[in-house]
Amino acid sequence: MRYRFDECLERGKIVKIPIDQDLVEKELKEAEADLVAAERSLLNHQEKWAIIQGYYSLFHSLRSQVFGKGYREKSHRCLKYAVEALLVDQGVLDPVVLEHFSFAMDLREGADYGCIYNAESAGIVVMSARTVYEMVMP
Repeated sequence: MRYRFDECLERGKIVKIPIDQDLVEKELKEAEADLVAAERSLLNHQEKWAIIQGYYSLFHSLRSQVFGKGYREKSHRCLKYAVEALLVDQGVLDPVVLEHFSFAMDLREGADYGCIYNAESAGIVVMSARTVYEMVMP
C-alpha cells in the first residue's frame, strides 16, 4: 500500500533524512530497554505497563529500520506505512511484523486510553516485541 506512505510524505508526516548509524543504534537501545521493562512488568503482573512498554519496544525496533532507510516518521500510523513500503514490500522484513505492530498499537491505545488490558494480551505484545527486536538486531 505504497499510496499511504506517499500520503504521509506529502503531508510531511514522513521526511527524508540522511542515514545516521548512531541514530539507528540509539533506537535499538531504546527498543531493548523498553523490551526489558515490558518483560519485567509482565512478570510483576503489571499488564497495562507491559502492553505500553512492549508497544514502544516494537515502535523503536521498527523506527530504527526506517531511519536506516533514510526516513523519519512524525506519527505512529505513518511509521506503520513506512515499515510496509520500505521494509515489508521490499522483502526486508516478514509481513508478520506489520501484524505484530498493528495489534500492539490497538492494544496500547486500549490500555492507555480505555483502561482495557489483560494478562493474555500483555503476553502477546511482549512476545511480539521480543520477536521483532530479534528480527531487526544486526
